[in-house]
Amino acid sequence: MKCVFSILPVFLALTVCGQDKPTVFVAPLDGDMSQVQGWQPALGEGLAEMLTTELSRLGKFEVLESIAIKDLKDEIALGETGYVNDQEKVAKGGFAGADFMFRGKVTRFGSQTKGVNLGGFSGFSGGSLGIKTTTSDVAIDWRLVDAYTRKVIKSGRAEASHKGSSFDIGTSVNGHGGNIGFGNSEFMNSALGKAAAQAVTNLTLDLANIEVPESGRHKYQMQKLAMVQSEAQAAAAAVRQTPGVVMAVISKSTLIVSIGGKQGAKPGDKLNLFEVVNTKDDKGVVVFTEEKPAGEIILQAVQEDRSKASYDGLGEVKPGWIVRAK
Repeated sequence: MKCVFSILPVFLALTVCGQDKPTVFVAPLDGDMSQVQGWQPALGEGLAEMLTTELSRLGKFEVLESIAIKDLKDEIALGETGYVNDQEKVAKGGFAGADFMFRGKVTRFGSQTKGVNLGGFSGFSGGSLGIKTTTSDVAIDWRLVDAYTRKVIKSGRAEASHKGSSFDIGTSVNGHGGNIGFGNSEFMNSALGKAAAQAVTNLTLDLANIEVPESGRHKYQMQKLAMVQSEAQAAAAAVRQTPGVVMAVISKSTLIVSIGGKQGAKPGDKLNLFEVVNTKDDKGVVVFTEEKPAGEIILQAVQEDRSKASYDGLGEVKPGWIVRAK
């Protein structure tokens, strides 16, 4: 009978400090596979596939593909080599970055068998027929690592065991040595497969209960964004504080000034107006310049590099006078 393993409910939530769901990828699990050579495909990438599925079900992480990364790169390569048209090709630079890496190692993966010899034999071959009862044990040591800082956020060990039975014919068939029986059936229906699935369940339950901190990658992104914003604000403030001049006097109440939209000006803004007072030497050379407050102007219409402004002061404004943002 085919077994379906329900690992975890999908409504579990994650508390992450200051960000949306963190991204995670599952590295292929490693371990000593020499004891169970026939089940090597179930280790490494196989268990990583199971963990990828269960981490996705948690709803705590944005899980990134890592097992089929070569296939994804091949798809990009098809576009780069011209096999896919420009409108449909997958370009480089679209992969999401990982906040965390899930790393695991199978530290125990084996079975203990107690057999009962039925005294049977197979025709034309020497051997014995028996029933074996198997207890399979799986242990996975795991850790969740910050991909940016390499710090281990959490580690643990998931263990599980499963008892099962299968037939084993220890015989030489048609002159070829072999171990033929139900013990070599599909991995997920084997005792080891069931123990592995339960270990993954236990591991995922451990992950469901941890509080993941803000990742180093996200902290760096936020710091970089804050720095860029701060620099932009400082630059904008510097531009805004750069003085302008009265370019033309249309009438006593209407002026054209050299401050506009690129300085952040907008209609309704009030600017300070300063009369320029020059002190000259006996040869008529300006040796000292002062700015004398002359009231304020209000911008009426703003273009990119200049504005029309109104002035209600009593004095006569002249071109060359200074205007500054308040």
